[in-house]
Amino acid sequence: MTGRPCDVPGDQHDGNARLYPCGWRCTSHAPQARTTSPAPDAQPVAKPVPASRKTRARQAFTASGLLVIDMGQQLKNGTWFRKPTARYECWTCNYTSDIVTGAHAVLQFIGAARSDHYDSHHRTRGEAA
Repeated sequence: MTGRPCDVPGDQHDGNARLYPCGWRCTSHAPQARTTSPAPDAQPVAKPVPASRKTRARQAFTASGLLVIDMGQQLKNGTWFRKPTARYECWTCNYTSDIVTGAHAVLQFIGAARSDHYDSHHRTRGEAA
């Protein structure tokens, strides 16, 4: 019990007063939470679908690997506080590449990491490149 009266004048008060940003209020005068849902008559605006996407069927997507890239942190004077790094993880064969460090090395690595791994670990002798 606070002992403070509700700041709203009148005789109709309910419960003990509590402190709100707008002042001391009893239960009946306390601020109500705002709802964030749109008005019932508001309809969402539908965006038109491009013709190229209408004709194409959805394709199933399954991730088979992960390319992790840390862009690093470069200082204003051009020196690296934390150099960029990258690595590739193949979820098919549980392979994890070595971590590549440096901006130029990362650029070369991300362009060919998956294809180089696939060519060296997943192609059979009878498969053509």
